[in-house]
Amino acid sequence: MPEDKESAHSRSGRLFAALAALHFLAAPGRTLPGPDAFKPKDELPKRLQRLKQGMYDDLVLARARGGAHWKAASEVFRSIPSFLDPGPLSPHTISLKECHRAGYDAQLAALKKDFPGLLP
Repeated sequence: MPEDKESAHSRSGRLFAALAALHFLAAPGRTLPGPDAFKPKDELPKRLQRLKQGMYDDLVLARARGGAHWKAASEVFRSIPSFLDPGPLSPHTISLKECHRAGYDAQLAALKKDFPGLLP
């Protein structure tokens, strides 16, 4: 869950982490974006669009995978609207790369704590 006073860039990082985790949990062999995946000129809407386009397919794959992966994926999916509650996300580039990355790292840490052993 995002904090009330987080910046739009930080919330977008959290949202990106949730979408990336859902994609990762859906099928074996997938990876999570690493530190080199965040470029200052990347456009947030395009980054998010690439992940959200396959959200339905990711849910179907995770459901078929079953067990802890399905439970984690469904909980991550249900959390996604919470990143949009505090306000709009930035429609611009990741000019504040550190804020976006901090949100991503914070959300990934929370997911690792909630679902031990499922995320690298």
